[in-house]
Amino acid sequence: MKIGLFGGSFNPVHCTHIDVANGVMNRLGLDKVLFVPAGNPYHKEQGEMLSAALRYELVEKAVQDFDGLEVSDIDISVEGPTYTIDTLREAERRYPGVELYFLMGQDSLEAFTGWKDWQHIPRLGNIVAVSRAAADHGIMAGELVKIFPDLEQTADNRWTLPGGKSIYIIEDFDFVISSTLVREEWKKGRDISKLVPKSVVESMAQHKAELAEYWI
Repeated sequence: MKIGLFGGSFNPVHCTHIDVANGVMNRLGLDKVLFVPAGNPYHKEQGEMLSAALRYELVEKAVQDFDGLEVSDIDISVEGPTYTIDTLREAERRYPGVELYFLMGQDSLEAFTGWKDWQHIPRLGNIVAVSRAAADHGIMAGELVKIFPDLEQTADNRWTLPGGKSIYIIEDFDFVISSTLVREEWKKGRDISKLVPKSVVESMAQHKAELAEYWI
C-alpha cells in the first residue's frame, strides 16, 4: 500500500489543498492521502492560527466526499512543536510495511536543510515536491541536486536516492487560492464558496464566533 502524508497548518483548508491531494494520489498511484494538520507549528506566528481541533474538523469536513482522502491526528495528538521526521516515524509505526510519500510545497523544499534531522527524512519516505505555478522547474531540480548530491534522475520529474526512496517534482498545479486569501475574504464578509469546499463553508458558518476570535 502507498500512503501520502500531506502536512500543513490548513488555516483553513481550501480547494487547492484538495486538488493537490487528489492530483498527487492519481498521478503516483497512491492508495490514499492523509491530511496531517499541524498541532503547534513552531515556525509560524500563532496570531491567526485556529485551534488544532477546529482546523482538524474543517479538514475532516473537506475530505468527507472524496474517496482516498482522509485526515489524521498524527501531529495534533502531540504536545508542543511537531517535526516532519517525527510525523514520518509515527506514520511508519501506525502503518507498518506501507510505502510513505511526504507532500511538501516549494517553499518547504527551499528550507529543507533547516529542518530537524532532515537527512533522515528520505530514508523514511519518498518526497513529493509540489511547486508554485510560476516556478522554474530547472531551479527546483537544481535545488534537489544541491541537497542530495547522490541523486540519480530515473524518469521525468523523478529522482532516486541510493537508499531506494524517490523524490518527485510536480509543477503544474494552480495555486491561485491560499489560506491567507480565504481568511482575508472571510474578514471582509465576502463569499468564499469558490475558495473552500461547501462543507467547509457550512462548518465555518457554525463556528463564526470562534473564527472571529482569531481572524478579526
